[in-house]
Amino acid sequence: MKNHFNTRKIALVGMIISTASFNAFAKAEWHYTRSFDYIQQQDSLTTAQFLQQATIAGMKEVSTGKLAAEKATDKKIKAFGQMMVDDHTRANEELRALAKIKKVNLPMSMPEGELRPDGRVDSAPDNMRDTSRTKNAGGEAGNTGLAKKPTNGATEADVTNAIEKLKSLNGASFDKAYVDMMIADHQDAVSLFEKATQSTDVEVKAYANKYLPVLKKHLKRIQALAK
Repeated sequence: MKNHFNTRKIALVGMIISTASFNAFAKAEWHYTRSFDYIQQQDSLTTAQFLQQATIAGMKEVSTGKLAAEKATDKKIKAFGQMMVDDHTRANEELRALAKIKKVNLPMSMPEGELRPDGRVDSAPDNMRDTSRTKNAGGEAGNTGLAKKPTNGATEADVTNAIEKLKSLNGASFDKAYVDMMIADHQDAVSLFEKATQSTDVEVKAYANKYLPVLKKHLKRIQALAK
């Protein structure tokens, strides 16, 4: 009788341990699945996010490229700056046309009175420094005209700061700062466009596939200049 009681007691303890183990496993599996889903969401890129971030990146390359073409002391860096102006102006034009088709609002101001993405001259270039615009640059569309920016995404304020930094430099200091900036920018741009090549939006995917090789060429060339 005593042995039978012990046997039932052991079986009951075993059931409790098994249930606890199953619950722990289920909880861990749920946590892993939620974590994986969160990572997937973080890695996803909407059409609006891509168009807006690509626009800001393109604005920066054109603006800083103009400075490099004027201020760089190294002729190869001058030539690279002009290439940035030429290649990114062309890419930006296609990007604006695509955004118009997709009905996506793009960042509308350009620094220092240059052409805005809609082709008009910004009558108030200082509005890039308007804190109501820049501090909320990562907000939802409808509040600032911008969707949530992807990880490492640049803002209009970043463009302004980059231009002001380069304007304050001269000679070899300018050359080095510009080269370092272009390496970092093109690494980010390649990452952004690689992600966009996986987009479910056919037009965005086609655009990204068209210009990704150009960005990789730019990155390879500026890395060579850095040496």
